[in-house]
Amino acid sequence: MQGKERPDAPRPPPDPRAGRPGAGGRAHADPLADLSDSVTDLFSRAESARAHARQCAGQTGADRVALGDALAGWSHRNGAADYDALMAALKDAAPGLAEQTEAALAQIDAAVAQQIAAKPQLCAGLPERLKSDEFALRPALRETRRIARGLGVRPADPVSPRLEPGLAAVVQPLAQFSAWASAAMAEIGSAPGAQSDPALRNAREEYLLALLEPQGRLMFQGRVISDSELREWRGDRQSSFAASCRRFSDQDGQQRMADLVGHTAVLTGKVYWVRDDAPGGVVGLRDCRILDAAAAGLPLAGDGPVELEPRPPELAELLAAPGPRIAPADVDRVLYTAEFSPRLDGAGNGYLDRQEDIWVLLRDGTAMRHDWPVPFGDLALDMSRARESQRWFTWVQRDGTVVLTAADGTTLDLSRAERLLPMPEGGTISGRWAMTDIAMGGLRRDRSFDFAGDGTLLHGSDSFVGGRVGTSFITSPLGPEQQTRSAYRFQGYALILIGPEGEERHFAARLADGDPAAPDDLVIDGRVYWRDGK
Repeated sequence: MQGKERPDAPRPPPDPRAGRPGAGGRAHADPLADLSDSVTDLFSRAESARAHARQCAGQTGADRVALGDALAGWSHRNGAADYDALMAALKDAAPGLAEQTEAALAQIDAAVAQQIAAKPQLCAGLPERLKSDEFALRPALRETRRIARGLGVRPADPVSPRLEPGLAAVVQPLAQFSAWASAAMAEIGSAPGAQSDPALRNAREEYLLALLEPQGRLMFQGRVISDSELREWRGDRQSSFAASCRRFSDQDGQQRMADLVGHTAVLTGKVYWVRDDAPGGVVGLRDCRILDAAAAGLPLAGDGPVELEPRPPELAELLAAPGPRIAPADVDRVLYTAEFSPRLDGAGNGYLDRQEDIWVLLRDGTAMRHDWPVPFGDLALDMSRARESQRWFTWVQRDGTVVLTAADGTTLDLSRAERLLPMPEGGTISGRWAMTDIAMGGLRRDRSFDFAGDGTLLHGSDSFVGGRVGTSFITSPLGPEQQTRSAYRFQGYALILIGPEGEERHFAARLADGDPAAPDDLVIDGRVYWRDGK
């Protein structure tokens, strides 16, 4: 078989024309000769990639997990399963091809082994090299399949995924399901590898989805944490997987699920998507039903391995937990970043995508992204570090710019951040600060704080829908406008409201520029409020 030879394959792979009568000459256009040339390129690329991974895995000190992940990612990006099916069909169609393939594989393996023995450093760069055009299969695979179809050679249909006995027959506690799902995806590649390689993450998701879809309706048990999501809680830990409903089978299903928030329930439905997160993930369901666990009377899966991860704390837990808090002397500075982007939703309504973050930089070189609507000094520090680690970073200042580094090594440049300062201790301000939030679906929320110099304020809130719904444009209030009058005082980064029901504590700060007694902008509970009349 004639064709281009690759450096890793000193001689071309077997000729699919072998054993076929009249296939030896090329007096005119010969589809078999075209197939031979195409298979040469395809075979060399695929088997050279696999030989590199195999030989590198055999080296002393090799990271076999990382190499396996790299090869799995390559397989998914390049349709290696389709390549294998095509080669199997060609072997069936061409007597003697299978035997010749074995010999060609041995030659490729020996050539790659010689390369790596001379340059072991090739293995360190193999994961990135497998993403290059050198080992790309899809263009050659498409061409080879086209020619093969013209000759009547068609790969067999893919084998159906295995059925999991008992998966659909009983209720799956989500902690046990998490362990099963993670083990299933690990057959393709590791979870850490999937976070750095989107192709491997997609391969893991598709594999798990292929296992779950044929099972029919599945039943998951856990704690209802929203009107559409279920996750099992076990103390301060939770199942790494959640079950999420995107469409209920009955009209009041979502409301019934909302009524069960905080309670254990059973969510049933058919799986139609899977998301592979770090760690764990989400199983998306359709045609869902939500059932009270006690009233359901359904059999539970037997005891088995569980997979749990730290459960993010609720605000009440962070406020009540013992341990140290962030003291004013611990704080180096507080920064604010914001990005406001006008967008359109699916119905053509305009809305404002607000991305606002508060960053508390501590003198010990750590930093916290503060997302809670309370002063950061009220939160239990040890619990926050242990159970919401995604909010914590280290920080350095380089050439006047603060750079944050997350636990996974990713960095964030805060060069566009603005500094926040506390309001004058015990002082009062006079004026009205307001915020309008326009969300998807035409939902508008108006909020305002009207401060008076005598130490009282009027807090107002109003919400209504004004946008397209189907073919109609509607304007509808979501309740009466609410106004609450209370006394107030500032204490550090806290706005303390004193009303008939007691004391409320809110995060509050001003941007560093402007008059402290009448700032242009206030940040309250993580949102910026602009002063009226600017």
